[in-house]
Amino acid sequence: LGWRVWASGVVMCRELLARHGEIGLKGADVLEVGAGCGVVGFLAARLGARRVTFTDYLPGLLSNLDKSVELNAEASVGCELRVRHLEWLASVPGLSEESARPVGGDGSCSGGDAMSFAATARDRALAMDETFAVILGSDVCYEDPLPRALAHTLSKRLARPGVAWLTLPVRDWPGESGEAVIERLVNFATNLGMAATVEKAPDLEEEEYEGGTFVRHRGGMVHVWLRHE
Repeated sequence: LGWRVWASGVVMCRELLARHGEIGLKGADVLEVGAGCGVVGFLAARLGARRVTFTDYLPGLLSNLDKSVELNAEASVGCELRVRHLEWLASVPGLSEESARPVGGDGSCSGGDAMSFAATARDRALAMDETFAVILGSDVCYEDPLPRALAHTLSKRLARPGVAWLTLPVRDWPGESGEAVIERLVNFATNLGMAATVEKAPDLEEEEYEGGTFVRHRGGMVHVWLRHE
């Protein structure tokens, strides 16, 4: 899943260009969750972030991000770029055991066996006490139990004050509407003490969906803003 740029990543980059001042990006310590290819984080670096930490959970994706950091280092002068392991399920006691993700994620993201996964989690883990004034993420709520796990992760990693900005497709799940999925995420977040705002986001143009590279969803896209005051 993380080896490609998704439509919400494109939308978030366009919005970030226009709205980065709203989140105090210049000079900020930024965390990108579910970074995948890191497209949002690399743009944040160019827009004036002091440091960007790219996180994901598959060893193969972290290796790919390492290479991308090398390629983008010169264009990101003045911004420290880091790659770390962050597994959201670990933010809720027992959830990793209840909902263990298969090694290799969806099958396209093979990153080695269980031993290499354990080594990555141990050696490349984001420090437990690190928090961030700005957290960014695009298309990071695509299966259960991610709404719960993501909300807990953001609650623990978001500084006070701090803002998390997620751009999400309103994607219908089997037996659940995309709107209900977003509502669950927001409810988990507010129950953990974060202030939440959901805002309709612009979508791609019709012609940008031609060819099947991106998938249009019935409910379009939303921005979810979560804040610690």
